[in-house]
Amino acid sequence: MTELTSSEAKALLDSLSSSSEAKAHIYGYGGAQTLSEDHELSMLQKITAKRIADYKAKSFDESQLNAKIQATEEMLGPRLNLQHVIQSQYPKMALAAEFKRASPSKGDIASHLSAGEQACKYTRAGASVISVLCETHWFKGSFEDLAEVRRMTQNLDTEQRPAVLCKDFVLSHHHIMEAAASGADTVLLIVAITPADLLADLISFCRSLNMEPLVEVHAKSELNVALESGAKVIGVNNRNLHTFKMDMDTTDRTAATLTERNLSLTNEYSLCSLSGMSNADDVDRFRKVGVGMVLIGESLMRSPDPVTTIKSFCLDPKDYEDLVKKNTSGAYTAGTKIIKVCGITNADDALCACRSGASLIGLIFVEKSKRYISIEKAKQVVEVVRKFGERDSRIKFDHKSKTEEKMIAPIPSIVRSSRALTNAAKRPLVVGVFQNKPLEKVREIVQQVNLDCVQLHGDEGMEACSNCDVPAIRVVHVESGSNPNVDNIISSLTNDPVAILFDTSVKGTQGGTGVTFDWNLAKSIQNKGLPVIVAGGLKPENVVDAVSSVNPWGVDVSSGVEKSPGLKDHEKVRSFVRNAKIAAEQTSKGF
Repeated sequence: MTELTSSEAKALLDSLSSSSEAKAHIYGYGGAQTLSEDHELSMLQKITAKRIADYKAKSFDESQLNAKIQATEEMLGPRLNLQHVIQSQYPKMALAAEFKRASPSKGDIASHLSAGEQACKYTRAGASVISVLCETHWFKGSFEDLAEVRRMTQNLDTEQRPAVLCKDFVLSHHHIMEAAASGADTVLLIVAITPADLLADLISFCRSLNMEPLVEVHAKSELNVALESGAKVIGVNNRNLHTFKMDMDTTDRTAATLTERNLSLTNEYSLCSLSGMSNADDVDRFRKVGVGMVLIGESLMRSPDPVTTIKSFCLDPKDYEDLVKKNTSGAYTAGTKIIKVCGITNADDALCACRSGASLIGLIFVEKSKRYISIEKAKQVVEVVRKFGERDSRIKFDHKSKTEEKMIAPIPSIVRSSRALTNAAKRPLVVGVFQNKPLEKVREIVQQVNLDCVQLHGDEGMEACSNCDVPAIRVVHVESGSNPNVDNIISSLTNDPVAILFDTSVKGTQGGTGVTFDWNLAKSIQNKGLPVIVAGGLKPENVVDAVSSVNPWGVDVSSGVEKSPGLKDHEKVRSFVRNAKIAAEQTSKGF
């Protein structure tokens, strides 16, 4: 690929419309007709300019394209109306399951998978829409992927075939025609890159081909443009595509704006949430504000079992009600949700853990530890983890209020908190580990480093967890070879911690022992209803046994994935996380 110069890219973007008013909502224009020389192009604008250049370089014979569209329809049948598909799922949430080989921010995700085979798995699990990334350079997609998806999902043993969405940077009639000729039922139109006059034209052209487009917005100004252009299916990207920062409240704000304008989300319009979701809590959150479809991609592409993962989203509200009951009464049986990689001492190791799929990144602020990290290096880790998670601030998750702390018993309180932590940790969180450090100093480091939560690993007591400025995990030490009384542990709990972690101590040494404890203790505790994180002596070779036998809420590894104290072996990190996830998937099936 010949890379475009900044001037060439800007000229291509400028060429989309001659109207400064039509571009007013687009980043960098500010009411001007052209981008200024000193404007720094965002990644979204670079991708868009490349896609414009791709289509300018192609030669099109519209009569041939129309003939291909007609031939596709004769062979595969008429296109499905996206809005009808979404509305037909009610009261279930419609799922757009995405096939995405790579992305600019995450690199390769699963470039080896077959688009058609993956789409069939999605469909059989309950997806009503299959989204296919077709951009070739950064996302490594193609129209061949899209055509394969349409062919292979055409006659599955499901009640109705899924609608196929062409997800690309669509800015021309020819692009839409190519998508239709390849079997797409609908296309994505991104308001952030499309002048208002062009958007209205593209929506109209889609409808001339019996396509109802998915029109993506992020900011309120973009929503206004979408509505004025005639959009009916509004998709909210919680990620700002110029900065890649994620804000899950974007969908809530958009839903509120539409409601304030008395626009029906069950008939005239359909609202979709297009990014950031990865679990049943996310789905239920958006169901409550009127969202009819969620698009989920990366977590499905990374999952060793996408069918089980889709079922875990609880698209049917009745399934979610059952999940809540299961997680708040009786024994804890909801499975392994948290994977913590602790003892991180540098940014490279942190990034490896994030890319491998770790939920929590542990930093040890205990000076005598071989894995102690300085304040400056800890800040570097936080910066890397936040960049990976596409955020620029601490993640605050729903936690019990002071009133609730007094009213709720310890186990139900910790169950609620652990569910909130599970939801928050879909983007990795940074946990600071402290041992018998004055709480004033803990709070100081929390603010200096911008930690998301802490872990108290000494003799601080349960109540100390409420005085750290951020949620705190409390460690229960299990002396190697001992047989602690389960009832005594349960009676010692308070509702101050956000979660409980069991770790092995050896002759008074608390943490970092590399020794396992009797996992039957953790199993007995979970049978009492308390979800726990298991630590101590875990490694890639035994984490499958730990997950399979205990089915703990979380697992924690440190020395088991090191090449030397404080330095991680990246292959061991990847292996540990992969093995834990596979075991969790299998255990959830009852194997």
